[in-house]
Amino acid sequence: MKKLTKFTLPSRPRRFHTSGKQKHFYHISRRLQVLMVLEVFILIAAYLLILFFYAQNCRLQQDTAIYNLNHMLLLHTNSVLENLDTASSFPLAHMPDRYNDPLLKYLTEKDHANMTQPDIYRVFYYRTGEVFIQFPEVESLVLFDKNGELIDSKSVYNITLPKEDHSEDTWYAKCQKLSGKIYILSEEETLSLGLRSTSQNLHAARVLYDHLTLKPFCITLTGIRAADIPITFNTDKLFDEQLYAIYDSSGHKFIGNMDVPLEQEVLLASRRGDYSFSCRDEGEKYIYHVSYTVESGGSYSIIRTPSRLLIMKQFRTIFGIFLGGLILILLNISIFMGIISSINRPLARLVNMCEEIGRGNFSVRIPCSRTDELSYLTHSLNNMSERVQQLIDEVYVRTLAERDLELQMLRSQINPHFLYNTLENMRMSAYTRGYIELSEMCLLLSKVLRYGVTNQSGLVTIREELEHLQYYTSLLHYCFPRLLVDIFIDKALYDYYMIKVIFQPLVENAVNHAIKEPQNAIHIQVWGYEEKNDLIFMVSDDGHGMEKQYLDDLRASLDDENNTRYGIGLKNIHRRIRLYYGKNYGLVINSAPCKGTSVTVRIPKTPAALMAHTKEEINGNSNSLQTSTGG
Repeated sequence: MKKLTKFTLPSRPRRFHTSGKQKHFYHISRRLQVLMVLEVFILIAAYLLILFFYAQNCRLQQDTAIYNLNHMLLLHTNSVLENLDTASSFPLAHMPDRYNDPLLKYLTEKDHANMTQPDIYRVFYYRTGEVFIQFPEVESLVLFDKNGELIDSKSVYNITLPKEDHSEDTWYAKCQKLSGKIYILSEEETLSLGLRSTSQNLHAARVLYDHLTLKPFCITLTGIRAADIPITFNTDKLFDEQLYAIYDSSGHKFIGNMDVPLEQEVLLASRRGDYSFSCRDEGEKYIYHVSYTVESGGSYSIIRTPSRLLIMKQFRTIFGIFLGGLILILLNISIFMGIISSINRPLARLVNMCEEIGRGNFSVRIPCSRTDELSYLTHSLNNMSERVQQLIDEVYVRTLAERDLELQMLRSQINPHFLYNTLENMRMSAYTRGYIELSEMCLLLSKVLRYGVTNQSGLVTIREELEHLQYYTSLLHYCFPRLLVDIFIDKALYDYYMIKVIFQPLVENAVNHAIKEPQNAIHIQVWGYEEKNDLIFMVSDDGHGMEKQYLDDLRASLDDENNTRYGIGLKNIHRRIRLYYGKNYGLVINSAPCKGTSVTVRIPKTPAALMAHTKEEINGNSNSLQTSTGG
């Protein structure tokens, strides 16, 4: 028989911390890193797309704002041109009564003998007064005959023009070519006439025709305030360096602070809708936004913007978004790296713990305080390691107890064959001499001893255990003739298995403590029933019972290995049951003075189908324990 060497288990579980030799999970880590790179790549691509479309939207908003400003300028220009058109045709206001109107008669007839010069002045001032009242924006009205000679003029600034012949002036020639359309005089042409020219007024000349003869009969020149145009531009422009100009359909400038001649390509392109183009001037790039309207004969509005201003405004708008996106990407990378680290570190601890367990060290523990899935797995592995350690401890202690019991039984057996033969010789000798009771006692004693010393660690059926109890009680009847033992166990339980020698010591304990004198009567009952997955047995007597203090001390001594004062037999049964079935099973003692005592046994059900498997598992654990400890 191999010698069983006991190994020492640690008194306290060792906390397990990862060291510098922990494993790295390259496959999982690389997959997570690839996932992070893909996620960052998608985030950057999406962010660049957002920036691109946002930049396009910013440029579109800038273009829209400039085009809207162009349209506002054209709207004001059309209003000014309409007023100019109406005010400059003031001599035609009384055309239906042309034969009675002195001004028309003077202008259309060659003979001026019937009108004096003061009459002409009086009629002119009267008609121009009507115009100034109807159009407060009008600053000046000048009347020329068809040959360009000044007839008279009136101005809100009291400017008097000299009577001169202007047929040689450039504006006169251009006006003749327009055949009745308005011609906007340039600043130089306005100043050459002696009129006041500013950035907020316009002067327009036109030839008036007789509706009957379709021949020109006079030329009018009208000055009008156009302050709404520059005020609107200065108020709504996006940058201080922006310039604007209003042109007619031929490319002649009306008003504005920009002097850029329009090319024919620009005119044709802008007539199909809002149009923009870029051009360099003195080394700097400019963006020109052109808008066109067909009203009042057609007008163009052009706004020139330095390209760098548009780019800088877009950059300032996008920079905040770019900076925020960069911070978001860096934060996303740091969070993802933290997530990868929070997964890899617990996995490394778990693998190292598994390696330690594989080497037989079940005392390792991983501290965990979080509530995620990995912490739950770590907690479960800690519990499993602790439970395995407890099972090993229980199997080890149980094996030692069984070996000690076996050694004790071997010592007590001395020579069982010699003892059985001696009892048999005694039985035969007593029988031949007519001592029948003595012969029966020897036979019963032999059966009781044989049952106790054979296959001590094996399981027996409840039927076999009750049969052994019957042999023992029959033997007791010779000493205690008034002993009565009743068994109330359902026969359906007889085929379940249990450890040996449980009922006999309980009945023996009841007989020894309940009977004071052999002639006293005692009644012992053995009950048995099933409760869910357990079997419950109770041995009760009607003896004197126990005091409460003695009962409490007896109960406490069951789990105290060092206390041998109370109930050594009960303690051995209780310990055997717990060693074999676990701490949830064992004995429960109840007693009261003059009411007897009852001992309840709880063991798990062990049907015949599981008995073989249980024996193999116990034997396998015992062999493994012997191998690990060395024998």
